[in-house]
Amino acid sequence: MRRMVWGIVIASVLGAAGWWGYTYFVQTQATEEAERAAEAALQEEEQAQIIWASGKLTPVLWASLGPAAAGVVQTLHVTSGAWVEAGALLMELENGVLAGQVAMAEAAVQEAEAALARLAAAASEADVAAAEAAVAAAKAQVAVAGAALLELDSSVAAARAQVAQAQAQYAEIASHPTEQERVAARAAIAQAEAGLKNAQAGYNLVRDDPEIGALPQSLALAQATANLEAANAQQAAVLQGPTQPQLAVAARAIDTAKAGVSTAESRAPGAEANIRAALAQLSSAQASLDKLLAGASQEELAMAEARVASAQAALDSAEAQLRLTQVRAPFAGQVGTIQVHVGEALVPGTSAILLGDTRRMHVETTDLRETDVIHVQVGLAVEVTFDALPDRVFAGRVTEVAPVSSAVQGSTNYTVYVDVEQLDPVLRWGMTAFVNIQP
Repeated sequence: MRRMVWGIVIASVLGAAGWWGYTYFVQTQATEEAERAAEAALQEEEQAQIIWASGKLTPVLWASLGPAAAGVVQTLHVTSGAWVEAGALLMELENGVLAGQVAMAEAAVQEAEAALARLAAAASEADVAAAEAAVAAAKAQVAVAGAALLELDSSVAAARAQVAQAQAQYAEIASHPTEQERVAARAAIAQAEAGLKNAQAGYNLVRDDPEIGALPQSLALAQATANLEAANAQQAAVLQGPTQPQLAVAARAIDTAKAGVSTAESRAPGAEANIRAALAQLSSAQASLDKLLAGASQEELAMAEARVASAQAALDSAEAQLRLTQVRAPFAGQVGTIQVHVGEALVPGTSAILLGDTRRMHVETTDLRETDVIHVQVGLAVEVTFDALPDRVFAGRVTEVAPVSSAVQGSTNYTVYVDVEQLDPVLRWGMTAFVNIQP
């Protein structure tokens, strides 16, 4: 009986335990299914809240560069992929004339600055000595020019004296015969005739003498006859006057003397110019010495400074014109693409070189819809994947939301910028990215 009771008790306990186990199993299964359903619902809700967009990997800092002037490409100083520093010359149009103008302007600035420095600097002993030597040399030149002018005056006076002498000689020759010469000639003839008459009388007294030829009366008659002939000849010569050849010779002497005067006088302007130049040089040298000893005035310094400023302004203008034909890097970065060739004609606004600082890049979305952008704000967490690395997920955050839309193929989109943590170096500018933004 007791065994039966214990069997019944044991059976009852085992039955109760089995029922409890079954009930617990059923309840556990239901709880797990409810949890799985809740988790699935939560995941579905979260999936519904995630914003999806695609984009491109771009440098945070980049620019499309081109010349500001029209022209023909002369030189490309870089190649695609090259790293350059800020200010590096990337490309030039033909600009030889402008480069020459810049060189001339630079020389003008240097000249103006040197002139200002000379004015501002105190005169050295060497400068003063050189200025004094220049004054002494100028004085010596004045003395030489003055002596030359005095010598020329003497030459002119001597030449004029020769003219006067030649004219006097001509007048002397042309003035014959004078009345005195005519009277003297007639007196000589009368005297010769008287002598002949006396000699003839003496001869007549002895002409019958057989020795007449040896007598003194014969010789005296011959001498008297000769004297009369000579007197007649002298009178004829006196009455004839100077001959044309004699007058011509005297006239040529006058012309020669006058030519000497003209030659001497023709040297006068040059001699006078030389002395004026020497005096001007002396004045200039003395003024330079005085100025050197006195130093530059404030007005001169101000004018020299103004010339420097003017030359610098001209240089700045020339350099500005030259820069219009050049493309320089506005920042340090890597050359992306070069879209022009040497010899190609360009107009202002042409995109020639793409430059970006690829050491720091971010993702720019290209198709974020206007219905999604209202849920995006700076600081939201982002998951980023790339076609180039499909098995990797990168963490990021929204750094900027564009305030203005961009219409692409009829769709209104907004650009969102995403900073990606620990970007892989293999990723390149322009690669496609996919972003999951979690509002």
